Amino acid sequence: MSRRRRLLCDAFAAKRNRAEAPRGQLTPDGSEEVAEHEGSWRGPSLGAPPAGSAGAVEAALRDVAALFPRRLFGDSLPPLVLRHQLYSLVSDRTAVDRHLNRLRDEGHIRLLHLGLGTDTLAIVFMEPYREKVLAAVDGTPRAGLVRRFLDSAVATCPDLSYELSHVQDLGFGDADVTQLVGAGVLTVRDAGSWWLAVPGVGRFVRAFVHGRRALLGLVRRSRHREVPLWELRERRPPPGARLGVRYLLHDLLGAQLLRSVPTPSGPMLRLAEP
Repeated sequence: MSRRRRLLCDAFAAKRNRAEAPRGQLTPDGSEEVAEHEGSWRGPSLGAPPAGSAGAVEAALRDVAALFPRRLFGDSLPPLVLRHQLYSLVSDRTAVDRHLNRLRDEGHIRLLHLGLGTDTLAIVFMEPYREKVLAAVDGTPRAGLVRRFLDSAVATCPDLSYELSHVQDLGFGDADVTQLVGAGVLTVRDAGSWWLAVPGVGRFVRAFVHGRRALLGLVRRSRHREVPLWELRERRPPPGARLGVRYLLHDLLGAQLLRSVPTPSGPMLRLAEP
């Protein structure tokens, strides 16, 4: 395990009144871990897999997904994990990307472009994604079209975006694409190309942008532009950090906007060098 991950997990680990049951392998939908441990922080078990291994990547994916505040969005969104959040727990970025591509190709997850930057991709487990998309259009005239698109396009093509020629080959015309955009399943990339999306994801994007700004502002205003991790964990979250401090810290550390520096009293969070 990397020193960064050990410091984070040790600092965040809460006292437990009972032993935690051992975790199994990554399930296709991740629903068990997300549903039962929402908002918790789960440190590594004894004998944790080495950093960069498939097991380490899957454990990091489960840990961050468990922090996603589903109730904040009325449980209308699938748990969203940003790819770079995993870099805060697994130092080998190439191993993370390689294993995520494997999980995508096997149909366990999807990678989504949320408009947060060229390299900022979100990860969703496939089954919760399908469930939330169908729930968003349930009872509407678009429900049948969306289900057909999920079955014929999303289930067979793991790409981030779809070209006009591809959707036409699958039997979707211009009017169908317009309806899929209206349903929030597709968003415009450029002329004749669309990103795969999640209905209602704009609420998450706004909360993410505000939360990142709030947490960075707190550190920036602190003395020497640094904050002990234990203090940030125990103090009241700053206004705007609705996604949760722990979820946002994985973003800031993984994106290298903050650095975690070991000190005798515990990790110190500092603004990264410009």
